[in-house]
Amino acid sequence: MSCAVRASAQDCANLPWEADLTARLNSIESPVVRGASEVTSDALLPLSIGLPIGMYLYGVIAVDATDGRNPNAKRYAAESGLQTFVTMGLTYGVVLALKNIIDRPRPYEAYPGCITNYRHDADGSMPSGHSAGSAALATSLCLRYPEWYVIAPSVAYALYTGFARLNLGMHYLGDVLVGYAIGVGIALGVNALNSELFDLADPILPNADRTVLYGMMLNVTPTQSVPIFSMSIPL
Repeated sequence: MSCAVRASAQDCANLPWEADLTARLNSIESPVVRGASEVTSDALLPLSIGLPIGMYLYGVIAVDATDGRNPNAKRYAAESGLQTFVTMGLTYGVVLALKNIIDRPRPYEAYPGCITNYRHDADGSMPSGHSAGSAALATSLCLRYPEWYVIAPSVAYALYTGFARLNLGMHYLGDVLVGYAIGVGIALGVNALNSELFDLADPILPNADRTVLYGMMLNVTPTQSVPIFSMSIPL
């Protein structure tokens, strides 16, 4: 009897609408589309870690003479990196908790005869962590840098990530949409509270005056003398 039930569940012509949508997108065999889906999906983790850390380190470490025109630019970059890092951490924490609570089987697990997985994850399907992460990353970057050259690629990446997870047979549309809502919501919430966050993190954020001072010191010519020992450099 169990075999009969399983065989009935694999009637690919009469799938529930969400499963049918995933199956249809999963059946797109174009190497270009499939390759783009795999690259987009696999890129999220490096981007989620690398972009926040890169922005923060740029603000803390990088020093050049041009920053004298905008002494707060480096601190802003460090703050942006910190805000994005916190946003991503909270997003993945919420997603992980909901996955364990909801415990929805993934499409390729529920319909193995109709949907092929091109990646494998052991956790639940609802919500989509990739969709949540890409939406959180895009929203955080757009809020901090509201320029078209940041908004356009960020939003495009988030949208294609949702498609990619369906194309790879990893999620249903509902998983993706809930993931988007979580990512955007957490990014907006962290942005609304970023003043409090930056106040708490002030000891690890660069001081604008110190950044300008270091830039001046690095651009001293050999014929110049600078009374370094008389300077007061806040740490």
